[in-house]
Amino acid sequence: MPDGNARARDVGSSLPVTALLAAGVSLLVLIGGFSLWRSLRQGGERQVLVLATGPESGTYYALGQALGRLLEAERLAARVDVLATEGSGENMELLASGVADLAIVQSDSRPVDSVRLIGTLFDEAMHILVAPETAGSVSRIGDLDGRRVSLGGATSGTRQVAQRVLAHFEVTPAEDLALEPAEALDALREGRLDAVFLLTAVPSRMVAKLASEDGARFLSLGEAREIGGEADALALVFPQLHATTIPRGTYARLPAAPVRTVGVWAQLVGTSDLDDGFVYRLIATLLAKRSRLDDPANEFLFADRLRESYVPEATRLPYHPGATAYYERSRPPFIVEYAEPLSLGFTMIVGVWSASLALRQWARRRRKNRVDRYYIEVVKGAPNLATASADDLLARREQLVEVRERAFTDLVAERLEADESFVILQNHIDSELASIQRRLAGTGGPD
Repeated sequence: MPDGNARARDVGSSLPVTALLAAGVSLLVLIGGFSLWRSLRQGGERQVLVLATGPESGTYYALGQALGRLLEAERLAARVDVLATEGSGENMELLASGVADLAIVQSDSRPVDSVRLIGTLFDEAMHILVAPETAGSVSRIGDLDGRRVSLGGATSGTRQVAQRVLAHFEVTPAEDLALEPAEALDALREGRLDAVFLLTAVPSRMVAKLASEDGARFLSLGEAREIGGEADALALVFPQLHATTIPRGTYARLPAAPVRTVGVWAQLVGTSDLDDGFVYRLIATLLAKRSRLDDPANEFLFADRLRESYVPEATRLPYHPGATAYYERSRPPFIVEYAEPLSLGFTMIVGVWSASLALRQWARRRRKNRVDRYYIEVVKGAPNLATASADDLLARREQLVEVRERAFTDLVAERLEADESFVILQNHIDSELASIQRRLAGTGGPD
């Protein structure tokens, strides 16, 4: 039977082993957690993704459903919940409140601090549709004054643009019904409305159906061939809008002539806290697999309209860092991208430096030549001191003093350098002056 000391030794020896095991397990947990964190940061599969779109009868909702199926199939999300909303205004609120992760909105939507741009999807045009029975008396935007209209849902992007249009031209409808697109077109067909504003991609299946029934006419914002019409004025006053044209015959027989109007861009946006890697993979998947977004039930063929577009200076929202990383992926290094201007700049610098060096050397040679001229002047006029008279010695002394003063004046004016040549000249003058002074002292001449 082991004694107490043995048991004490056993207990004491087991503590380090337990501590080592615990440390090892903790290290493995930390490594595993770090690996998981990195995989998530690199865009791993999300569990649930909420995508806000638009009315169920609209383009945004159709695209949202197709995009949701694509993200699930490519395992970017285990499940994508596609929300039907009234449009861009509500979508921005859902993103700001954290209810939605992604949304499709118009490019003119009011910016929100926590929302970032992921990509531009396609162009949308404002369709201003007028009931056939009132088309004869409504030929321009001002004729809608006092009419029954629908500007779109209460928080829709259509309403935002329509209100700008009417306010700019000081048009006040007699009645404004906040209806969803399908409801508004039904009301127009039934004669309960005089005009409907519908911001949608071209062509629109809903508008095509109404046109096939001869249930509407198109109102144009100026002549299509005219420069400076109403549509151009709106694009000038509201830079987030752009002038565009719905071609003649887009909807079978309608419109009978090209329609000038305004448009915006449909954009995919998301919250700023989305992982950079996830956003990068999202854009890459959307562009690479865009053909899988098309479905006969869709409003129109999305794949034909999706193009890679990256113009940071032309957007109201800042790009998500993950989106920026994707769009700039093929940008060459700075030194390669700007090789030509850098080479030109370097050549100019070398040229200026060479010219400066040559100029300095020329100035130095010129100063050296000036010293040499002084030296020649001194040597050339030197008399024989041993036989020179006192008057000649005095004249020579005045000459040397005058030369020395001129040399110092040029030195101060930086027309000479205080180099070895200058020192030799001064030493020569001082030496000859000393000799003259000794000669004068020996002849009894003046000091």
